[in-house]
Amino acid sequence: MAQIPPRPGRGRPRLLPGKIAANPRDQILAASAELFVGRGYAGTTTREIAEGAGLRQASIYYHFGSKEEILADLLERSVRDRVTQAEKVETEMEQHAPEVGLCALAVSDMSALVAMPYNIGMLDRLPDVIASPAYARFSHLRADLVAAYTRSGLRAAGEQVATGAREPGLGELLLPMVESVISLRREDRIETATVSTIASACLRLCGVEEELIGQAHESAQSALATH
Repeated sequence: MAQIPPRPGRGRPRLLPGKIAANPRDQILAASAELFVGRGYAGTTTREIAEGAGLRQASIYYHFGSKEEILADLLERSVRDRVTQAEKVETEMEQHAPEVGLCALAVSDMSALVAMPYNIGMLDRLPDVIASPAYARFSHLRADLVAAYTRSGLRAAGEQVATGAREPGLGELLLPMVESVISLRREDRIETATVSTIASACLRLCGVEEELIGQAHESAQSALATH
């Protein structure tokens, strides 16, 4: 079974896994992430961000031109590292069976989402964020992520999935399944088997035979552990 990484603690703000917010810019981003996810983008003021970061409100505008710029930075950070990781996993899984590659991609991506501080993967699901001009600025990164799932999904599907389901839109079906851990995490419904269950569902969507799914999990876990 895939192991769920522990969530970041509630001590000093952390912007990204393993990265302590040790400078004003990162303190602003960390405070904004917690506030945007907790009370919404539109419902958060720069004064509240400054208070959360332990800074004067004027300091916000020294590092960012607007609240929208803060949001754009956070949206990019919530996806950019996932895209880099997806590309790395794809390359490393080339020597494995296609279903192992897709399983490894899904497991590694979900583990990253579960570990994100303040559950910032939630940002691009908030209506006021989607309505913001900043949302369009990160759409190309999300498209890259969809493309990675499309490639891995089509390789895993082979000839077992009907032609209509093998169009590039397959990645747009797989990615939301993986990102369902974002909502589950917000509702405190993440359990030890959650990642494995969702990864299995991704393989089933691509028509992977049931007897191969367990083997794919074992091989994916082993391969990820060595990289």
